[in-house]
Amino acid sequence: MKRVLYALLFAFPAFTTYAQLTSCTQTLRLARSTYEQGRLHEIPALLSRCLEGGFSQQEQVEAYKLLCLSYIYLEEPQKADEAMLNLLRTDHYFEISPSTDPAEFVALYRTFRTTPIYRLGAKLGANASQPNVVSYVPANEGASKYSAGIGFQGGVMVEVPLTKKFTLDTELNFILRNFKYENKSTYTEIATGDPRNFAITGKENQAWATLPVMVQYRFLESKFNPYIGLGASAEYMLSSTNKYARTKEQASSLDEQSISLDPYRNKLNASALVSLGAKLKVTGGFAFMEVRASYGLTNLNDTEDIYTLYAKTLPTGGYVDGIFKMNSLSVTLGYVYNRFHPKKLNK
Repeated sequence: MKRVLYALLFAFPAFTTYAQLTSCTQTLRLARSTYEQGRLHEIPALLSRCLEGGFSQQEQVEAYKLLCLSYIYLEEPQKADEAMLNLLRTDHYFEISPSTDPAEFVALYRTFRTTPIYRLGAKLGANASQPNVVSYVPANEGASKYSAGIGFQGGVMVEVPLTKKFTLDTELNFILRNFKYENKSTYTEIATGDPRNFAITGKENQAWATLPVMVQYRFLESKFNPYIGLGASAEYMLSSTNKYARTKEQASSLDEQSISLDPYRNKLNASALVSLGAKLKVTGGFAFMEVRASYGLTNLNDTEDIYTLYAKTLPTGGYVDGIFKMNSLSVTLGYVYNRFHPKKLNK
């Protein structure tokens, strides 16, 4: 007997909810029929209870649409505006059908802001970075080579739609970059006069915080919404280290050494950006993939830094920089979520 009572106790709320949902579904059918019969003044009272709780989201959207239409034809514009605003708050992605919806309803819809005001998102990806050498010093001219290294990056972003095709994109990114360095030269052994090969190799690892600002242009309306972007980035180098080693023919080699390059690198830098990407609509936002090229505009070091660094490393090999800017190519994946704030637009 107790089990039966417990079962009834737990079943009652579920039954009540089901009954309420069934009742509100029937109410919506009745409201639809009442509207078609032209008894518009009965619609608000008929829908009020279920609009407070009882409709599914789809039913609630239809109910607000019926309510809005009723107020339009009853010539109560303020209440029609309120019903339209509630509709758009319930379903941010509601779309009109100009071919089937009444012209008055379409006209009212177009007096409201229905697009997202901004998007919030995050992104992760990888990059390939390589110095763009502006000039060498005599100690390494013609003998130094730089090769790209693979790093990783991630960040957060805010997008602001400016028009249907243009979007402003601002970001805060954390980027790890690296590249390899090799300098080969030949020297003459003092004792024998024989030529000897000498090589310095190194790998520089950099950590950056960047603030890019870009304008995206969607050049084709399709499922994947392809776009191009142009912009610039303010960049701050958080740290830079170098691990280098020396090999010397017929002589002892130097084991790998590590040195901080923070004193020899300019912290604040700037880059020009160009991107190509695509966005796919997923639930309440967009999943995207983007390829971005970053072209360094400022030098990461100067001549004084080069010779100071060379003098510091000379006893253990003599690492010699060139004066360079930093270029990189990145591929990122991410997601941005639409944020809406429907409102009546000013005339």
